[in-house]
Amino acid sequence: MSFLALEGLTRQWDGQGGVRDISLDLRQGAFLSILGPSGCGKSTILRLIAGLEQPQAGRIKIDGRDVTALPTAQRNLSMVFQSYALFPHLSVAENVIFGLKVRRVARAERAHRLAEVLAMTGLTGLERRKPSELSGGQRQRVALARAAVAERPLCLMDEPLSNLDAKLRHSVRRDIRMLARKLALTVIYVTHDQGEAMSLSDKVVLMRDGRIEQVGAPADLYARPASTFAAQFIGEPAMSLIDGAALGQDGAITIGLRPEAVSLAPAGHGDLDARIDDIEYLGGETRMALRHPAAEGLAAILPGPAQFEPGQTVGVLIPKENRLLFDSVTGSLKKEPQQNPKARIRQNPAPEDGHKAPTSTQTAKEDLSK
Repeated sequence: MSFLALEGLTRQWDGQGGVRDISLDLRQGAFLSILGPSGCGKSTILRLIAGLEQPQAGRIKIDGRDVTALPTAQRNLSMVFQSYALFPHLSVAENVIFGLKVRRVARAERAHRLAEVLAMTGLTGLERRKPSELSGGQRQRVALARAAVAERPLCLMDEPLSNLDAKLRHSVRRDIRMLARKLALTVIYVTHDQGEAMSLSDKVVLMRDGRIEQVGAPADLYARPASTFAAQFIGEPAMSLIDGAALGQDGAITIGLRPEAVSLAPAGHGDLDARIDDIEYLGGETRMALRHPAAEGLAAILPGPAQFEPGQTVGVLIPKENRLLFDSVTGSLKKEPQQNPKARIRQNPAPEDGHKAPTSTQTAKEDLSK
């Protein structure tokens, strides 16, 4: 039985915005990220689960109990917000145990839990400081400690790292994952940052315009995006999208390719020629932005330094085994390539040893079966 179940949730304002027909199941102890651009409905889902908003249709079940009509206090969950939500006049220790005091937890139990969570979040020794005396990362750790000390099985996090700089985000991200594992929490984590979602989560829900675009493990969303929207939202750089006609395919096909699958050759020796617009050397790899009239977001990631220059024209090699085919009209991932048989014969000549070369259709079927 799933620990959290959302059944056909709908919440809109004047028939617009919000979310529509959201259904989702989550096992206990899982880490789920709800990912998407601003206005896609991800925070609305979190507020519905928390009881801060009421659905116009659908049900919410937590641990088998229908909590749709229950107030927040009766849903057995904790929350971590983007704004920290700390009491400025209280110390670190007082902020952390505030909820326990309200619930009249015994003093000895409060002290035990406080010492434990302060150690887990690296706040030991800061108990008497006020929030104004802490860094942004320390304040967010106080918010995490407050959620952890409550010992609630479900924790909701609404963009908790948005106010931190890049280095702190990475550090606190590790703290969140460590706490979730150590306390066996079920976490619902809302973010617009695909890097956070991919690195933290067991499962990712990608939202678009109030509906679920795709649900799956991070590796699934990266390797087999369900649509061109998912292909370009997940990944940095995003998946390259190429008009199928540029590569001998049906014009109704858009070909998707991850930048790390691209390799470069001298002009005239690839599947197509492109101009190098920009080069970023990052030490272990080099990222290149490429320009071709039939391609959107064409890019390449090459290992180590690369001996190319901006403005140079190069041949771009696009391996057939790494191509994903999307419907150019709907944007949806196609289950099988749709190629002209003559084009298949032309693109796959028989090898010299006399054995029949596999067609592109066969290659794609083999890839789908993996």
